[in-house]
Amino acid sequence: MFRFHFPFPGSRGRALKPTLLPRLLPALLLSGVAQAAAPDPLGPLEGVRQFMATFTPDPAERSLLAYARREQLDWTATQNLFASQLHDAPNHYLEWRGHSALGVAGPTFTVVRAATFLRAGQALLVLTREWCAAGRCESRTTFAWQGPGGWKSAPEPSVIPLIRDADFAVGTLPACLRGVTLGVQYVPARQGTSLHALPLVPATAQQRCESAGVNVTTATRALRLNWTPGVGKFRR
Repeated sequence: MFRFHFPFPGSRGRALKPTLLPRLLPALLLSGVAQAAAPDPLGPLEGVRQFMATFTPDPAERSLLAYARREQLDWTATQNLFASQLHDAPNHYLEWRGHSALGVAGPTFTVVRAATFLRAGQALLVLTREWCAAGRCESRTTFAWQGPGGWKSAPEPSVIPLIRDADFAVGTLPACLRGVTLGVQYVPARQGTSLHALPLVPATAQQRCESAGVNVTTATRALRLNWTPGVGKFRR
């Protein structure tokens, strides 16, 4: 709702003539609507919207975004699946959280994190979707360029430096993790231009480490990657 207070700036202390209100009010209202509705073409919200337009989920993915795509929900209905939505426009970051009970495994909790990293009129979108059910979590990350030329998926190696499993080790790699191929979860920072790479330990290796008395949380570490606009990729 718009609230008007008199006198208007520039009226030099005199109240605005009532006859001008019918002409000014529609213009002011339309101006406010236009400003509120205009999306940021380089923002993460626009990036997620464009991602959903071409997203083909893997059959095993149980995130709410995958559900929305399979059910062919429109953009508004997709957003409404998430009970908690954080949009931090100044920092080009968003985070959505939602629950569902759509599968045989029971309730599923989905977290969507997206951020855009700017570079000369375009932006790199980092979109991570994580879903957890029955005490197990999985995640997927999509990288894409967005800007005047449209939306285009970017291969991970083209924007992420080479990361070896040993890079996640704190000191000597424990025996229960030797020869194990670790997964990686990418989590964009809400502020700044960094990206965190978290190691994902397979369930079998996790159980082996627990049996050996090894805490994988303290035996591994996250890596911080810094956005470098000049080369259009992250560096350690």
